[in-house]
Amino acid sequence: MKKSLKPRWFALYFSSFIYLGLASAVIGPSLLRLVENTGSTVSSLSIIFPIRSAAYLVGSWLAGKLYDRSGGHQLLTGSLVVLGITLGLIPIISEPMSLIWILLVMGLAMSLIDVGGNVLLIRVQSTNLGPAMNALHFFYGLGSFIAPIILASALELSDGLQWGYWGLALFSLPILAQLIFLPSPERLDLQTSNNSEHSLGESPNLKLLIVVIALFFFSFVGVELGFGDWISTYAIRMGIADERTAVFMASAYWGAFTISRLISIPLSNRFQPEKLVFANLLGSFIGLGLILVFPGHSIMVWCGAIILGFSLASLFPTMFTLSDTLIPMTGKITSWFLISGSLGSMFVPWLIGRNVESSGPRVIIQVLFLLLIVSGLMFFLLSRLQKKTPTGKPAGVMV
Repeated sequence: MKKSLKPRWFALYFSSFIYLGLASAVIGPSLLRLVENTGSTVSSLSIIFPIRSAAYLVGSWLAGKLYDRSGGHQLLTGSLVVLGITLGLIPIISEPMSLIWILLVMGLAMSLIDVGGNVLLIRVQSTNLGPAMNALHFFYGLGSFIAPIILASALELSDGLQWGYWGLALFSLPILAQLIFLPSPERLDLQTSNNSEHSLGESPNLKLLIVVIALFFFSFVGVELGFGDWISTYAIRMGIADERTAVFMASAYWGAFTISRLISIPLSNRFQPEKLVFANLLGSFIGLGLILVFPGHSIMVWCGAIILGFSLASLFPTMFTLSDTLIPMTGKITSWFLISGSLGSMFVPWLIGRNVESSGPRVIIQVLFLLLIVSGLMFFLLSRLQKKTPTGKPAGVMV
């Protein structure tokens, strides 16, 4: 491992994740303009959310195999190029089906960057990985925060999406420039021994724990992405914000999300994961509850969005930490949780889109609040099951 190259590797992967965050957060705030550009409806065009998530899911599964067989930078280069091209094409597409295909390709490219950033960072920083990994995902949140601001500025200057999306597309160029003459980090030796696999046994508690945690991931990730994708549309349709202000509202949500991820790094060293999960859920109920109870009050919606973003941010890594104290986190079980979260991000925005025009914008918050209740119920069940397995690992599990 060439230590002199480590700063360049870190800069490349961190900036790639800023770009990934930019691309992830730009579609929701521009949804109504995309509907207008394609002559479609919100209900029919909402299919872009599950399409993008499905492509992301398939791409993530393929990416793991591809990165294991390559140095990595070739895949990262190709993915960045494809993502830049798709971002440049989105604002000039006038056919709904063409937009759907573009977003499908975009989802595949994003998944390759996501998996690649994590895999390649592990190759660079094989020991003391925690700080580097948390920083990587902080930069993703930073990109998600910046994207709506760039979009709002473009709308103010040109009253169109083109320059905002084209600016994001051009952002890929300085990242690609870093790849010139930069070799990939050395691949780690793959461990294929069957002896390394945990035997999961036949414990009914284990099976129930897996189902409960998977449902928790499905519901809270659905709330996280569903709110980010639909808050701008909600604010506009409720008449509490114009288009530019609604975009900034989405940015405030992702900004709180980003700050919270930064703060959660030291907090995770001081508090037990179950206490952090409980505090995050409580904050999420307060934030989303403010919007549910005061739907027409702009200040309450702003406060609710910020509180919700701050509360949801650290649930994903904290829940993984808590899960590791309860069950053996084999690769198979880990993949189930990741797939559950991906299914939530795919299904919930689509479900909202299918009902928002017929039931009105309030259905957005109602659906999300019901899902948050599911998260709370799953955490309650998890706490009860944890009391039945005080040692953390369920009976019948060989580790």
